Amino acid sequence: MNFENAEENWNFDELKLIDELLTESLEQDFSVSIPQDFADLVTEKVEKQKSVKEALLRMLMMTLGYLGIPGIAFGLLYYLKSAKVDVILELVFTYKYPLLFGVLCILSIQVADVLLLSRTKDQLEE
Repeated sequence: MNFENAEENWNFDELKLIDELLTESLEQDFSVSIPQDFADLVTEKVEKQKSVKEALLRMLMMTLGYLGIPGIAFGLLYYLKSAKVDVILELVFTYKYPLLFGVLCILSIQVADVLLLSRTKDQLEE
């Protein structure tokens, strides 16, 4: 199809109608409008999402620290064939539910601090 000479196939009335429709549509006011502070709202939302992501990453690192440091210490003791490994294992298996409850309490407090209190702080600044 040859589009270079497409206007030659149209008559003058069709071209005039297209021109009028285009001019009329460009003169009309669009029904979509954005608020005056749209850029500020978008920036604020992006900053909040970024701060939540950073806080969740920080919480993940703390969780890995809570679980990783004792795991590395226990692995090192096990590797060195220490007699204390049996005592530690017996202690952990005896008090597994209170230990699990304590770790979950610490992590839930961190989640509440990150997600709930940081939002309240942002709201107080406004």
